[in-house]
Amino acid sequence: MLTKSFKLSLFFLLLLLPFRTVGAVGLADYADAYKINLEEQKLPLLSELEKSFNRENTLYDAHYTSVFDLGDEFDRAFYEVLAPYGISEKRLKWDNEDLLLAVIRSLPPETYPYIGPMLFTVPNMSEKILNLPGIKETKNQFPERIAPQLRDIEDLEFLSPGLYFLLMPEIWPKNAQKIEYPQSVRMHPKVVYDENFYAALKKLVRPEKFMADGTYEEPLRSQMRTIFPDADTLLTLKDIEAFSRTLGPVQDWVLRRDNRYLFSRLLSLWETYDQQNPDNKVPVPGLKDMVNPCARLVQKATILGKELELAKLVSGEGFTLNEWAYTCDKTIKAYRLSVIPTYMVQAIKGYKRGTYDNLIQKLSPEMQKMRYATMQAIIEMYNAPLNDVAEVRKARKLLAPQWQKYDFKVFGTPLSLL
Repeated sequence: MLTKSFKLSLFFLLLLLPFRTVGAVGLADYADAYKINLEEQKLPLLSELEKSFNRENTLYDAHYTSVFDLGDEFDRAFYEVLAPYGISEKRLKWDNEDLLLAVIRSLPPETYPYIGPMLFTVPNMSEKILNLPGIKETKNQFPERIAPQLRDIEDLEFLSPGLYFLLMPEIWPKNAQKIEYPQSVRMHPKVVYDENFYAALKKLVRPEKFMADGTYEEPLRSQMRTIFPDADTLLTLKDIEAFSRTLGPVQDWVLRRDNRYLFSRLLSLWETYDQQNPDNKVPVPGLKDMVNPCARLVQKATILGKELELAKLVSGEGFTLNEWAYTCDKTIKAYRLSVIPTYMVQAIKGYKRGTYDNLIQKLSPEMQKMRYATMQAIIEMYNAPLNDVAEVRKARKLLAPQWQKYDFKVFGTPLSLL
């Protein structure tokens, strides 16, 4: 059975590579998937999560606890299903086999030499996958095309097959094909000078306030705290400053050894529970934590019964637990947007315009869901109103050292995709 890290690494490798290939799903199906209502949303009990996890990770249900306790009722339906397996040589398909097949088939054949040898090292790997055309020829084969950055490394042929993807020239940004674009010539439009327009403008914005020796008056709202902040209220500079003073204590509390274990364990339990839930709209684990790390932290603390401990850390700045979570998530999204690179802006615009819909249409239905869910998550990660971005820009020098101190992670979740 594949580990979660192995499946995720293959999935994100797929996202980075070009597809060869809009079905029944689209971005609109995931518009509300990442909205969290802390006041009304019902959370599962820890016992429910543990029960769900144990059921998911049990390969075989013997229908009895021990040979001394066989039960008092014969299950005819269970016998009829189980008996044929005892007299046949058919194998049981392991979880996510079809998904892995869809991932491999959607990759260009040029990538097979970099993932094929690794597949042969995975215990109990399906023969159906190992015998795929293009994959079976890569057994014990070293890739022929090597990135120029790695060609001169001594004994490179002894590299672990799990790291062969690093040898692919296409994943190194410097090897990307450079396309020359025609230079645009700046055109100066003919604008008729209107004295009345500029006279009215000077009444609204007095030039003397923005001169070198002038005094700029900060808007009064920016210097006030928001009363009863929720998911829809706008941020102010004072809100951000108050949140920044709680960030360090909360980070240290989450990273404490006992809490780190409990939150990591809960994350595995909850992700397994979500994947079994038919109402779950997010097929890729971890995306909800990327979009709203603070609201998810409050929910996790509530499930673990540690919400009072967390509330004590933020109450000193006048926050309730939910108010802190909303302020935190809005600050993070606005900060991401304030430092967003050009390529991410282009990618998000492409997602919204449907640029990649024709390519995604050629994928399997399951892969379409994963692709659209990931695209919508990226959109939501950078979804912030202009007012919040303007306020966060004033506090970037205050926030940047806080992010850097904790390796640009928020409660164990990466701050952004940069």
